[in-house]
Amino acid sequence: MIETIYTELPFEKIDYLDRPEFHNDEKEFKEALTLSMTKYGMKDPVYCWANGKAYGDIIKVIVGNNRMVVAKELGIKMIPAVITNFKADTSPIAGQVLKTDAEIREHFHLPKDLQIRRDQNGDVDQVMPIYYMKKGVKEEYV
Repeated sequence: MIETIYTELPFEKIDYLDRPEFHNDEKEFKEALTLSMTKYGMKDPVYCWANGKAYGDIIKVIVGNNRMVVAKELGIKMIPAVITNFKADTSPIAGQVLKTDAEIREHFHLPKDLQIRRDQNGDVDQVMPIYYMKKGVKEEYV
């Protein structure tokens, strides 16, 4: 059974990608994100897959890797996450079950701009906040 949940997890329980270009080529974005997270914390949860074919039995960030990098630098211990768990029946993760797009949207700072994608079975396979550096959006976070 596939289930999408909202929860908060200890930083070390989540696997993420630390892209070199985030530190080098995207300095303006990194500085703005760091300023926002320093002032407000994580306004949006990361989106993860758990126990999926692509990554195995881990919780892997699909959207929000840059937020994880900044969270590590700032010492943020608990990470808000929306997680699609591909083995919820055999490897459950405690949290609020999210059945509708509206239930997912309520956890995000700009819910009307959130992109939620579902696969052919109707299961959530991506949750993407609006592009942070877009004109007008950055001001909503910093």
